[in-house]
Amino acid sequence: MPNFYDDFSEKPKNPSHFWRGVLVGGIIFGLLVAAVFSYSVLDDLQPESGNQENPFIPLPWEENDDLKEKNDSEKIAPEVQQYYLAIVNAVERATPSVVGISNYGVVVDLWGRSSLQERATGSGVIIGSDGYIVTNYHVIENARELVVTLGSGEELPATVIGADKPTDLAVIKVEKNNLPTAELADSNKLRVGEPAIAIGNPLGLDFQQSVTVGVVSARERSITIQGQKFTFIQTDAAINDGNSGGALVNINGKVVGINTAKIKISGVEGMGFAIPSNTVRQITSELIDKGKVIRPWMGVYIKTLTPLESQRLGLSVDSGVLVADVESGGPAARAGIEPMDVIIAVDGKEITNNSELQHVIDQHSVGEKISVTVVRNKEELTIEVTLETLP
Repeated sequence: MPNFYDDFSEKPKNPSHFWRGVLVGGIIFGLLVAAVFSYSVLDDLQPESGNQENPFIPLPWEENDDLKEKNDSEKIAPEVQQYYLAIVNAVERATPSVVGISNYGVVVDLWGRSSLQERATGSGVIIGSDGYIVTNYHVIENARELVVTLGSGEELPATVIGADKPTDLAVIKVEKNNLPTAELADSNKLRVGEPAIAIGNPLGLDFQQSVTVGVVSARERSITIQGQKFTFIQTDAAINDGNSGGALVNINGKVVGINTAKIKISGVEGMGFAIPSNTVRQITSELIDKGKVIRPWMGVYIKTLTPLESQRLGLSVDSGVLVADVESGGPAARAGIEPMDVIIAVDGKEITNNSELQHVIDQHSVGEKISVTVVRNKEELTIEVTLETLP
């Protein structure tokens, strides 16, 4: 039986060993060529004398003296640098004014024993360095005690200054001065698609001052409450339980709205709502001054009349405000306004949509009379309505 190892120990017996040697030599030669080529390429990538060792262009916010020496056309534009840092700067500017709010109430257990326990948590925004804080009405509703947690972790008791259920706004106060305050923007200048940053405490204080980013999905989403039309900002920035009362901030770090709600329907995501800052400014001013908001109220449920709607209902006018319903016992009902009346003017001023009617009513005070012109069954009537306080 042949010896396998002995076969390999013998001298070459055929020319195949020659080609094997050639192959090994070729491999060694190829490795040497590759090494020389790699050295040459890496040498080309080395920076010239006086340059930094890193040949790559840094991110816009990183310091690089080499970039500063380049021609203006080669420099990174300031607006590009601002874009990269805009959200960071906005958050740093707005976050200190966002606080946590704990709502404590009396809870009765199965054995009838009562105790003071935390029932809910929410968010708030400091609007006065002397301790005034705006939040949602539903955050402080039915509270026996309120505790505010500052960004530093300090806890302070708070008292309710005033609340306005229709707009879901409330003002509370803590006894502390020199607090960081938020700056309210002009919400009328919002544009659909601009960045929107929500800051608050989703799911409680364990996630205090969380930040989510989206865009302004719509400027004016209208909801009618007790005959009053209220407008909200719609955003896709994530708003969860606990975000209520927190800040919706623009790219400049100014508050454009107070987060108030989201749509909780299976399959629906990214539909949150905030109370516009202009509404917040007006309501909080009245709450601090008077403790409540006194609104004139007509007592009608309305909708803007369109030509198509007029044709479908067989009405004689194709524009104005259709009275869909009348609040029983309200000012309009007592004055004689009926469902299906079409309001075409108030105090002689033409009315073509809901907003115009609401604006005219808001210019009056409780107790004042307004002259309402309506069309009913092709007949034009003028009815005097005495405005009352919105319930």
